[in-house]
Amino acid sequence: MTGSAIGLLNDEANALLASLMSHYNPSSGLGHMSPSIYDTAWVSMITKASEWLFPAAFQYLLDHQHPSGGWESSSESDSILNNLSALLSMKLHSYEDATLSDRLQKAESYLATRLDAWDISTMERVGFEIIVPTLLALLSEQGIDSLFPDTIYQHQTTILHSLEGLIGYLDFDKLAHHKRNGSFMASPSSAAAYLMYASVWDDECEAYLREVLSHGGNASVPGVWPTTFFELSWIVCNLQDGGFKFSDLDQASVSKISAILKAGIEAGNGIVGLAPGFVEDADDSAKVLTALHYLGVHKPLAPLFDAFELESHFRCYPYERNASITVQCNVLSALVEAASHASQNGTHATGFAEKQLSEPIIKTARFISEAWWTTNSQILDKWHDSPYYSMLLIAQSLCRFLLLFNQGHIAEAPEIIVQTKAPIALFQILIRILQGQKADGSWGSCEETAYALLTLSSLASLPFISIMHDAIQTAVHSGRDFLRFSLTGKQDTGDELCLWIDKVSYRIPHISYSYVLAALRATAVPIPDSSSKSGELDRLILIPTKRVQGFFHFYRKMPSFQDCKDWQLLAYIAEGYLYIPVLEEVRRAVFSREGMGEDRYIEYIPFTWASANSRTNNYSCPQNSYVLMTVCLIIYQLDEFFDSMVRDHGTAAQPILRQAFDEIFDALNNNQSIADFDCGDGPFSTMVRTMHKYICFIVDYPTLQNASEYDKAHMRRELKACLLGMTQQTEDNAVYAKQTSWQTAALLLAIFFVCHLSPYADVFLTPELKFISQDCITHMAVLGRIWNDWSSMKRDIAERNISGMNFPEFAGMTEEQIKVQLQRISDYERRCLHASLADLRSAAKEVMGEVNGNKCVDAFELFFRGAEVYNAIYEFKDIGAWKLSLLN
Repeated sequence: MTGSAIGLLNDEANALLASLMSHYNPSSGLGHMSPSIYDTAWVSMITKASEWLFPAAFQYLLDHQHPSGGWESSSESDSILNNLSALLSMKLHSYEDATLSDRLQKAESYLATRLDAWDISTMERVGFEIIVPTLLALLSEQGIDSLFPDTIYQHQTTILHSLEGLIGYLDFDKLAHHKRNGSFMASPSSAAAYLMYASVWDDECEAYLREVLSHGGNASVPGVWPTTFFELSWIVCNLQDGGFKFSDLDQASVSKISAILKAGIEAGNGIVGLAPGFVEDADDSAKVLTALHYLGVHKPLAPLFDAFELESHFRCYPYERNASITVQCNVLSALVEAASHASQNGTHATGFAEKQLSEPIIKTARFISEAWWTTNSQILDKWHDSPYYSMLLIAQSLCRFLLLFNQGHIAEAPEIIVQTKAPIALFQILIRILQGQKADGSWGSCEETAYALLTLSSLASLPFISIMHDAIQTAVHSGRDFLRFSLTGKQDTGDELCLWIDKVSYRIPHISYSYVLAALRATAVPIPDSSSKSGELDRLILIPTKRVQGFFHFYRKMPSFQDCKDWQLLAYIAEGYLYIPVLEEVRRAVFSREGMGEDRYIEYIPFTWASANSRTNNYSCPQNSYVLMTVCLIIYQLDEFFDSMVRDHGTAAQPILRQAFDEIFDALNNNQSIADFDCGDGPFSTMVRTMHKYICFIVDYPTLQNASEYDKAHMRRELKACLLGMTQQTEDNAVYAKQTSWQTAALLLAIFFVCHLSPYADVFLTPELKFISQDCITHMAVLGRIWNDWSSMKRDIAERNISGMNFPEFAGMTEEQIKVQLQRISDYERRCLHASLADLRSAAKEVMGEVNGNKCVDAFELFFRGAEVYNAIYEFKDIGAWKLSLLN
């Protein structure tokens, strides 16, 4: 981009900052949140001297009632809350206005329909305490009253933001001391409830609502006002992230913003809320501290730690129900910026040396990485509806963390975080962003497109991402073109989608536009190639470019990957290599490699599950993929162990192994420890010791410890069946052995995965679900056996194994004829599998509800998608390890 074009972006940024300052009132602040039907309805119900205080607010509701009768929203939860409050207002007004009867009837009908379809388990909104009055009423009917704690009268808590949900359970006359400039935590609906239910009229509260209404055109109100610190700090940080230099922007506006934020953080003794008088939170505090840092003002971090640091993470507010991933990201970014500053300037004004910041930095990075490692589907946050926002903040914060490590800082960070979990999270975010881009270059709205572009810009800074440089550059060009075309001649994004979450979701145009400006500025020049950035990450993270290219040409031949774009296939292969370090730890955990050839499968295994996971929008978590990779690796090694050591000892070893298996599994089934099992000292004791080690690895696997007793017992049965089947490898029963070993291994892997998925309860709750899931597994086991037999034909001949190819049905056929028949048989099995999976999903939704049923089957299906990749590989190549004696 030319210098003049960057200058135009600077002009746009200056106009944004000037607009902010023109709307700023030193006594009340500023706020530009979109109108809220919910809050406007509460304001419309206020009366004074038997007159409606704000009739224009009720007219706003009438003007925005949909022909369907309701106040519609793209969010189910918002629609419920909007319609409950608006219907209540209309009911109160209808006593004086008979013309509202038709509207009222339609509104009641609409709400009844929405309530009937409402899945309350998906509710994630600020003020979820709205359900508390219902619970209190039910308890009151049972004679249990006055359960609400008196602490609300003594201390500021977030419940003050939702006072309207506690009508009938609070003494509103005891709340006046919590007011700040006439508001209760900047909530118009809380202020309205106070005016309606306090026994004494409050002029200050009325004045607050009048001011809020004046900013909304004297008819509607937003869900929160003011939002001073929220707006200013987010905009400053966004412009910085986009590459704007504040020295190039209007200094009058920049100085005013800096002074406002500095005064706010000092007034709050080091922490702030989203506006003056609002209860302090970690999110706004971290953002304001970071914004001030960018503006050259460095403040102590001790108040942030004192107020919000917990053992494993930072809380946003006291008493919050669940942690926010984006809050952790904003805190981590603030800590990394402070550490970078400390490394150059010592403790300085932040109050901490770099070394002192290492522990909270690592703690927060671990929390974020672990959240991604264990979260299925899209990772969402309670403050925002778009997954692209969460991915942006995770990418920005973890990139800063890894780049700080790359420069030789925070050297004590655990390798599992910097080598595996954080890089995998970032690489998967990259894949999801690239796969989410639409044909027009966007990711939906302008704001979400800006999130995606800023994410790509941030990810491109990491050295191990360089293999995806061209794909990133292509996506950035297309996304940037979409933004430029969409914003031609406009001063805002034009988005109508409400993505941010409070009691109901909302838009905040100035912040939205700052993201777009940042994305345009960040992509104003070509995305730099990060491959030249060397440092500590080079020692830990290796994606071998030549090996990746070689595998790319191999997988590209497979029909199952013909629909993949080149960059997708490249990305799946590259992601697989990020699992190799942790798989190497498993590689020698049980079995020795002595006497065996190269275990080529160790490079195929991670690709199998990485590609199976990324090729669907029902993303499974990395932990699920890793568990499947681990057990696959161990099963390959088990097969090698029986093909070499056990087979070489012939029939003499079989009784010893059978007896050992019987004793071990009897102990397990009787809930006895097998840690000190006596493996004996006879000629086969080494073999028994290895099998004992293998069984312990499986049954003691960490994520299986919380599995239900049913699933663990099922897994033990399959494990024993697998081991006994493999023990039968003698010449007299080779046919049985070959059939059994592959089918039982596939069954074992599937049931092991089910155990991994079942914390404290059966994964499949009814006999029907258990039966159908087992049918699915059986079909996949047969498919696996077919293509394993085909690919390992040469090895079976060399090892004198009898496989399915030796069945009399294939007598007299050529290899090509056999393959045609196998293809037809496998197509039949695949149709059966897909039909069974469809039946499983239908039954699961009926038993568990649509959301939980889909989640359960989505996780379960990862096994089948990965197994299909294995089948595709084996159709082309045998990746098992041969005995060295046979290779020679």
